[in-house]
Amino acid sequence: MSVTSKQPQVSQPRGWRRLWKSPSSQARWFWFVISGLLYAALLAWYYYAFKTQDDPEPFADPLRLFGIIAYVLVLITASYSLRRRFMRGLPGKVQNWLWMHTWLGIITILIAFLHENYARITHDYCRNLSCLTETYWATGALFALIFLVISGISGRLLDVWQTRVIAREASSNGVGIERSIEEQLRKLNYTVGRYSAGKSDEFKRACAEALESQGRTIYPDTDLAIHERADWQRVQPTLLEHARLERSLNRQKRARRVIQAWRTLHIFLACLALIIISYHSIMELLTNVLHIIAYPQ
Repeated sequence: MSVTSKQPQVSQPRGWRRLWKSPSSQARWFWFVISGLLYAALLAWYYYAFKTQDDPEPFADPLRLFGIIAYVLVLITASYSLRRRFMRGLPGKVQNWLWMHTWLGIITILIAFLHENYARITHDYCRNLSCLTETYWATGALFALIFLVISGISGRLLDVWQTRVIAREASSNGVGIERSIEEQLRKLNYTVGRYSAGKSDEFKRACAEALESQGRTIYPDTDLAIHERADWQRVQPTLLEHARLERSLNRQKRARRVIQAWRTLHIFLACLALIIISYHSIMELLTNVLHIIAYPQ
């Protein structure tokens, strides 16, 4: 006996159309201008120092001051993680803090180059790994900061790319994001179960394999009993819709896993870099600024 209940509405695939986009933020340009002005001022001071001093060194002003500024900027950029995960009561949207994190992070490495007088970058290259630990891990701190900034920039591009994948899927599948798809899949599974009720084992196996294969395995009518063929024709659109939504769900989950994997890696690199940079900065402050510790001969 065929099922005579009304079939669920099956959404048809349609051309991609953006249903939403992330709101723009004026903080993008605010922090870009602030960062640009700060770096331009320090760069002008850097060239002025070279005209008025004989071969400035990182342990003397103004290059020493550049190092202090770079370390302060590292701590400020790290505050984004505190705002995002722990101290959500701080003023401002997370998006605004992200732009601060991005632009200040970029100029931090440029200021660190000024502090080191571009050593290890344009001259005085490392010839072995022992150079990383010289002068309280100065070179190690510089390279750690470089890798951290590169990780942040590449990860930011990856984040934008995968977020667009999720947005495109949510806009084109006719249902939305993961939670909505999972709810719709439950409804479709329920509908398939109603069609399978009271049917032969062949009919149930055909439905199960169609669901598991995401629509790639669809039995022909001839494999089923004659009295079940009408219901098999009715259930096929539901099976195909289930397969289409499941593929969209898998693509969204894969994009989310990629984003989460990068963030985990970036946080690990950030913690490691912060330890190395803090060690170098604190030891330099105690040695060359506060003169609490004598510089090793």
